[in-house]
Amino acid sequence: MTGGGVTGPPEQVAVAAAGTGRHDPPSAGRRRTAVAGLALRAGLLVAAVVLVAAFHDRIAEWWDGLVGVRWSWVLLAAGISLLSMHCLVLQQRGLLRAGGGRVPLLHATTTIYAGNTISATVPVAGAAASAAYTYRRLHALGNSTALVGWALAVSGIVATATLAVVLAVGSALTGSLVGALGAFVATAAGVVPIVGVVLVLRHERSRTVVVRLVGRTAGVLARWVPALRGAHVDQRIDDLFTSLGAFRLGPATGGRAFLLALANWVLDIGCLALALVAVGAPVPWQGLVLAWAAGALVSSARLTPGGIGVVEAALVAALVAAGMPASQAVPAVLVYRLVSQWLLIGLGAVLLVATPGSPARRPRGRRGPAA
Repeated sequence: MTGGGVTGPPEQVAVAAAGTGRHDPPSAGRRRTAVAGLALRAGLLVAAVVLVAAFHDRIAEWWDGLVGVRWSWVLLAAGISLLSMHCLVLQQRGLLRAGGGRVPLLHATTTIYAGNTISATVPVAGAAASAAYTYRRLHALGNSTALVGWALAVSGIVATATLAVVLAVGSALTGSLVGALGAFVATAAGVVPIVGVVLVLRHERSRTVVVRLVGRTAGVLARWVPALRGAHVDQRIDDLFTSLGAFRLGPATGGRAFLLALANWVLDIGCLALALVAVGAPVPWQGLVLAWAAGALVSSARLTPGGIGVVEAALVAALVAAGMPASQAVPAVLVYRLVSQWLLIGLGAVLLVATPGSPARRPRGRRGPAA
């Protein structure tokens, strides 16, 4: 799914920000970054070879299923997928600029694509690893740690909210009581996290309760995790919330971020519709959003690198349940995954390998946004 784990949930972004906020000597930090970068690139290369060797029979079957596909529609779907990803680039760049930071478009693009590749290919911990990479990369470009943490947190919140809106609309389109109930649940799932984050950042009493709860939890876990002993986790979390709360999201910036996130999801659904057209299958408009959502939810579990196998199975099952024959659902899903997942992963892997480490610059964005 496009951009599914670029930013990650807000809580993972906050953990990544808190865990990378220590001040190391510049030379030691650069050496560790270089070594980590080389290890990551070598790991991606080895993983690609292993996946091709392990799934070569499956890849051959997939290729046979693509015979007869109208490739002009596939190319259009690929263009829509790239446009969907560009919406995420513009959103995060706009949030950073609203906070007084600056990120060149080229650097923002390479960072988001590389982060998406990490998110999609690292099992289980992909979202956290992607958030940590994106955080370090944007900070290295000269943005303050508080600004980067705020921008990533807002991006994750907006992504959750807009996904809830899309799921609510998809559930309502089914025209059933269960669909209406699903719409209500989806809307609530998007609103509750936003209200919680706002309370933590703006309401001192709520923040105190959360910080105290985190501190007590860290104290219990310290019995088994030596790194948490004497780490003053509650103070670090309180400092993090204070720094994030120093920024303000104006109506114009917030509205633009919301629309770009919504466009990201809608364009990805459009990719699935174009994939169906490419194989000559009718588009089940009433069940299309829910079928796409089934794949998105399974993909978020990150059970396998890139969700290979499990996402395809979930999408095919959802399309068949919507009334489509399996002979059309299977090739359509393969086309969709090719343009919405593997194309973006491939581009991100190339950018991840080719992009050198950025030199440290003077941090920007220490004041709250005026937008």
